[in-house]
Amino acid sequence: MADPEPADLVLRFLTSIGRPAEAQQYLDLFRAEHPERFAIVHVAEGVVRHAADALAVELRYLAELGLFPVVAFGVIEPGSAARAAERLAQALAPGVATTIVAAPDPEACRAAIDARTLPLCVLDRDDGSVDRRFDALADLAAALGTRRVVFVTRRSGLVPADGRAISLIELSTEADALLAPGALPGEQQKLLRQIARVIDRVAASGQRGLTVSVTSPLDLLRELFTVKGAGTLVRRGSAITRHLAWDSVDPTRLRALVEEAFARPLVRDFDARPILAVYVADDYRGAAIVTPAPLAPYLSKFAVGTVSRGEGVGRDLWRAMQADFPRLFWRSRADNPITSWYRENCDGMARITVAGAAWWVLWRGLAPLEIAPAIQYCQHAPPDFTD
Repeated sequence: MADPEPADLVLRFLTSIGRPAEAQQYLDLFRAEHPERFAIVHVAEGVVRHAADALAVELRYLAELGLFPVVAFGVIEPGSAARAAERLAQALAPGVATTIVAAPDPEACRAAIDARTLPLCVLDRDDGSVDRRFDALADLAAALGTRRVVFVTRRSGLVPADGRAISLIELSTEADALLAPGALPGEQQKLLRQIARVIDRVAASGQRGLTVSVTSPLDLLRELFTVKGAGTLVRRGSAITRHLAWDSVDPTRLRALVEEAFARPLVRDFDARPILAVYVADDYRGAAIVTPAPLAPYLSKFAVGTVSRGEGVGRDLWRAMQADFPRLFWRSRADNPITSWYRENCDGMARITVAGAAWWVLWRGLAPLEIAPAIQYCQHAPPDFTD
């Protein structure tokens, strides 16, 4: 038997830190995009000084998979970014070729990635202004079309006084509280304030959907390749619009979103069925469809595009939908990866069999006597997808 290819070994490692389908989903997604859009990984000087070898291992794994993030230096601590880039280049040699880019130059970064080398970009600024340095990072992300910026620090995530890292921060609703005196350590508050600045500046350029993570070198792959991540994910929050009729929705984009999310074609008459509401996140990055049923509203479809998974879009949709429909029931295939998330957001669930396949019926706000009719409704609901 031939030895496994290096990329196969890396993929096996990725499946050991998350569900195999998750790892393959993210890998396919990253490979399908323009290479320079994959990610910008900003490395703190302390990580290079004390954990360069650990970071080099993670970056080698990415290179084996054909993924070359822009690795940036000098935004958090100015003055020695060039030395940090050289030190990391030495730690990566000879396995991974690198190109040191001496300024925030998008074209030089693209050229390095096209040559299958890792661009090590020095973002130090002569004027010493922290705002100018973070603006340079934001401008680089906007120019490259990057969807993810990762700050690699010595500790995974932003950690408040209680000692537990925050997994997700919605800037639109949580920034004020976290930037209040004492909510976070001083340096972490400064970083969060600048992260908000980066997200706002990139959004002002016309690019929506940028997310920023804070994690450690040992958790870099987990942060990139699993929905749950490992560290703190910071995002602006989705703009959710509610539609009360099909004629106010773009049916082509909605159908494409649902079919992409479920990897199956919808039945032809799906968008002719009655609805109570359709919730759409941002630019059709996610959607929830609620339909009428005899005993309570029925969640017909809950879909998040593959490119947006792990970014909190589902949570935004759920919050908006739940505000309007506190009583709700739905069904989900037993092998659907989102079922574990549904379990955390339901009052109860029951296992059923539909056409020989295992399903779960889930509900919120139903009275005990309504559960049996809800289960019966789910067992006889018409199919949404073609075979």
